[in-house]
Amino acid sequence: MTETLQVIDSAGAGPVPAHAELATVLDALRECEQAANACAMAMVEVGGMVTEVRRDLDCADMCDATEHVLSRGPATDLNIVGSVVHACALACQASAAACGPHAAQYEHCRLHSESAKRCAEALQRLEKSLRS
Repeated sequence: MTETLQVIDSAGAGPVPAHAELATVLDALRECEQAANACAMAMVEVGGMVTEVRRDLDCADMCDATEHVLSRGPATDLNIVGSVVHACALACQASAAACGPHAAQYEHCRLHSESAKRCAEALQRLEKSLRS
């Protein structure tokens, strides 16, 4: 059991979304935020990658905000949660698309692109379960 899942279980949050699914998303958000920030800083050092840096920073900020909203539990307005989750998935997809072409040349772009794709997929699964 992940530490995130243990915290959610101990907080007594309701079953929607399922605790394990929520823990997976929270872990993916945290990982993606860290990878996006690290990648952005590495690209600043490389220089000339303004669009990619902006997308990474947008992705990191969206992951952080989404993690905060989701960590509050199921009492939050599901319309707001769904909108935040959707916007974050879009930011992750855009950032992965910006870094992906540089993945062969820069390890930080590969790592972030893969993390952002995993995060977007986890968010999309959560978004579907929120609609159910």
